[in-house]
Parts: sequence; C-alpha cells; structure tokens
Amino acid sequence: DLQAASSRQIVEVCVPPDSVMPSFTLEVEYAKSNRAACKQCKDKIEKDTVRLGIKASTGEATEEGASASHAIESVRWHHFACLPRARGAAWFKKNFGESAQDIISGFAELKAEDQNPVRELFRACRGEGAVPPAPAAPAAAAETPAKKVAGKKRKGDAEADITEPPAKKVAVLSPEQQAAIEAAKAALASKSAAVLGALLQKNGLPKAGKKDELVERCAESKVLGVPPECPTCEKVKLKFAMATGKFSCPGFFDSEEKRFKRCKGPGDAAADLQRTAWLEL
Repeated sequence: DLQAASSRQIVEVCVPPDSVMPSFTLEVEYAKSNRAACKQCKDKIEKDTVRLGIKASTGEATEEGASASHAIESVRWHHFACLPRARGAAWFKKNFGESAQDIISGFAELKAEDQNPVRELFRACRGEGAVPPAPAAPAAAAETPAKKVAGKKRKGDAEADITEPPAKKVAVLSPEQQAAIEAAKAALASKSAAVLGALLQKNGLPKAGKKDELVERCAESKVLGVPPECPTCEKVKLKFAMATGKFSCPGFFDSEEKRFKRCKGPGDAAADLQRTAWLEL
C-alpha cells in the first residue's frame, strides 16, 4: 500500500546501499620540515626526525571507482613516542596486521638502524611491549653546522666571524621511565573512568577526555610527578610533551570574560619548574 511504499523510500534514502566503512593506513618517513605539529601533543615535529602518520580513506563505492570512492583524509602525523597514545591497542590490532614492514607505508625507505625501533614501536601500539627510544636524528639534523655571523669590517681589520654553538638537544625519557609509564598504564586500565577522573581531580589535573587519555594522563603523572602550575597565567597545570621533554600551557577559560584564553607560558621560568608528588585517593 501507499504507507508501506513511503516507508521503503525513506529507508532507501537514509541507508545508502553502497556505503563503505573507512580503511586506515600507517605511514612513516623522515620529516621534510619542522612546520607540522604532532596531532597528539600539538608540539612541532623536528625536521629529519622519524615521524609516523595515520591516514583514513572513506566514501561510497560507485561505478566510477577510485575517483568517487576515496575521500582521503590528509595524514595525521605524530612524534615517534606519541603514536601509541593516538589510539588504543585494540584499535591497532583491529585495523592492522602484525608485521610492521608489511603494514607501514615507507618502512622500506628507512635506514636499517631506524627500522628496528619502528618495529618495536608498532608492537607497543598493539600493547605487546614498551615504547622504545626514538631513533636518533640523521647526522644532517643532529650535527647542525654552526651558524656564522659576519662582523662589521673596519679599516685595517680582517672580517670577523662569530661562531654560534649548535642548539642543545632536549633529553627524552629514559627506557626505564618509559617502561614504568607502560606498567602504570597497564595497572590503571582496569579502573573505571569515574575513578580515573577522581584521581586526576585530586591532583589538580583535567579529568575530561576518553578513558585512554585519562589512563595516559594518570600514568605520566604517577611516574614522573604532577606537572606544575603555569607560572605565567597561574590558572592551569602545564602540559608535558614526552617526545620533546618540554612544558607548554594549554590555555584556560576565563569565567569573567566567558571565553577561552591562550597563554604563552611557561616562558623563561621553564628551567626552574618542579613536578610534585602524585596523590592517591
């Protein structure tokens, strides 16, 4: 009858018969520049360091094929150590196989000494091991040539060259610290989101986010200590990037002006920052 026909039409419109689930690929490469920011910690990815990305392709299968069926999202790049935090172990197991060299696009183009850390990282993403130390930057990046600044010429004087020392590299977490964080995450994974939120609130940390993010936040602070308050805005706890070893201020909501405000902290006070002990319930 007319009512049944209308129902069928509604179903046909609301549920496209040719819709397909998104598919994911992993990519690895040496960063071409330092312009891209890590999608997990939001800090810049240094040029020539190993970076890994997740790319999703979605769409509808049509007679035209790939041109219509691939709505490809740009690659979401991550620091080496940030990739396992981007998704949970169950997600990596569901969407990818077990062999890094077969799964990760660009793996074969890596230097031989960088391939094994990427293999270990892929295992860590699947929950089968600790996050390994990131591969060392290639010589071109690690040994940045000293910058020369030409001095002013004076009559009878030779041109002066002032050599600036190369910038210091920030130390990353030790293997022991990384292993301790992974062990803490495993222990905290059995707790409910409500308990994790209560732990974070007791330590003055934000309790919003997915459970994986709460576990990560608790584990980091339990092992390394609770991040200090931003000395610039004095409103929120600082955010720590495990890939770079640097603190940054996430900004805060100004209740008087009813808007979110950015903060450039911690600024010059970064060298004097101290974490505090983790408090249990």
